[in-house]
Amino acid sequence: MSLLTIQNVDFQYPTSQELSLKNINLNLDQNSLNVIVGPSGIGKTTLLNLIAGYDFPTVGKITMTGQPITGANWQRGMVFQDMALFGWLNVDDNILFGPKMRKMNLQLAKDRLKKLLFETGLAEYRRTPVYELSGGLKQRVALARAFINEPPLLMLDESFSALDNATRNDMHDTLIKMWRNVQNCVLAITHDIDEAIFLGQKIIVINQRPGTIIDVIDNPYFMMKAETLPRDNQYFSFRRHLMALIVMA
Repeated sequence: MSLLTIQNVDFQYPTSQELSLKNINLNLDQNSLNVIVGPSGIGKTTLLNLIAGYDFPTVGKITMTGQPITGANWQRGMVFQDMALFGWLNVDDNILFGPKMRKMNLQLAKDRLKKLLFETGLAEYRRTPVYELSGGLKQRVALARAFINEPPLLMLDESFSALDNATRNDMHDTLIKMWRNVQNCVLAITHDIDEAIFLGQKIIVINQRPGTIIDVIDNPYFMMKAETLPRDNQYFSFRRHLMALIVMA
């Protein structure tokens, strides 16, 4: 069932003479994991900002469960590349910040917190100020803070790009575990082809200028670990095709 619908969207920044995005059309389903790939500066983050309600289309419309998006709210969560955590607060207080702002039932928030601390391996750090944590642990806090609200749509803007390979792989597993529990829609930006192939049920390719969606690919290798990928001609052909779409002029 479609959760988010984007219809004929163009976007131009007020200070620009050119469109950043043109003729964007996309449907995102509930309980799905989707990845956006494309060259740098093509408008991927701009698209997330439009979906989040931070900016608004110049032309076209974006609806969620049939209702126009008129601004940011908890139903569309965002995990930023820099994580945007409150460094002076401890892990618990960072994760609970959103529920407190929403005035969520206290017991419900505590129950969700306990579950998320277990899922993310943060239980032993719950009283630790965030500034004392490693990059990987901070990213776990950012994910938990987003998931505690159980938003129907969660967006990640290159959230794992600064992590080393081992930590990134751990974060992939953590994200999928949390997504399976909440069964929401996740939309993630990445520049990493292997990350896109592992995380994306659908891989959305944005290219050309102004940026537009040139393909939406059903991914047969979704959630397949590197050691279980077939590594045959069919897989390498799929990977080359995806790379060619990204680097095309």
